[in-house]
Amino acid sequence: MTHKQHITPRHNWLVRYYRAQFRFCLHVFSALWILPPPLAAAGLAWLRRTEVPKRGRRMSHPTRSKVLIPAALVVATVLVLFVAGCGQRSTPTPAGTAVPGSTEPLTPASLDEWTVPATADSHEYAIAFARAIWTYDASKHNYTDWVNGISMFADAASSSETVARSMLPGPGEWQQLNLEKARATVTDITAETTPELAKAKAAHGLPQGWQAYMVRGQQTVTLEKQTKTIERIAAVSVVCVYTCKFWSASAQTSR
Repeated sequence: MTHKQHITPRHNWLVRYYRAQFRFCLHVFSALWILPPPLAAAGLAWLRRTEVPKRGRRMSHPTRSKVLIPAALVVATVLVLFVAGCGQRSTPTPAGTAVPGSTEPLTPASLDEWTVPATADSHEYAIAFARAIWTYDASKHNYTDWVNGISMFADAASSSETVARSMLPGPGEWQQLNLEKARATVTDITAETTPELAKAKAAHGLPQGWQAYMVRGQQTVTLEKQTKTIERIAAVSVVCVYTCKFWSASAQTSR
């Protein structure tokens, strides 16, 4: 006598990817007190309830799931920008194009701080990514150079490249920095895993080798008429198997 093997239904792989990113965002927003813990808990509970798609719906509504989950991520990101007042998450200009209204030459330029480490150490990789997004010199490179440098940290075959670029200032802000011949360096970078991020790691749906850190650093910004120091904070997650790649990040904040 033979028995039919029971196969647990699963969401489409793209849906699982976005659900994992949404789960990570909820943990981080709750840890930073950007999102009230009860709302984050409600979102996590919804993710648990819908972990297994209802029978017969996997093939009937794949498009709807692929649209709704990314839309939820967009809404969450907009909420963070509004509450935290960062104003630094404008969609950057795609690689290979100039900033609107800019007359900068598109000459290849790169800073040593943008070097992508070939390592399987997630801690080292998270710090390197934070250094890259917090270091610039308007006299040595243009906005497109910076965007392209940051894109090298992520996997071009996934949406993580778009997330990595979103951690930079917007084109309008870069124009102002360029006018003031601004440059920035960062020191005292630290990266640690908080209890909240450890819980996120234990959640279902995260890929093998996933690790997240709360990264902090002291950024010194030099303008034409002043120099100021800003505390930078970002939650950064990477996936390390043979080598590390950027996976996701929360809204960058400053104090």
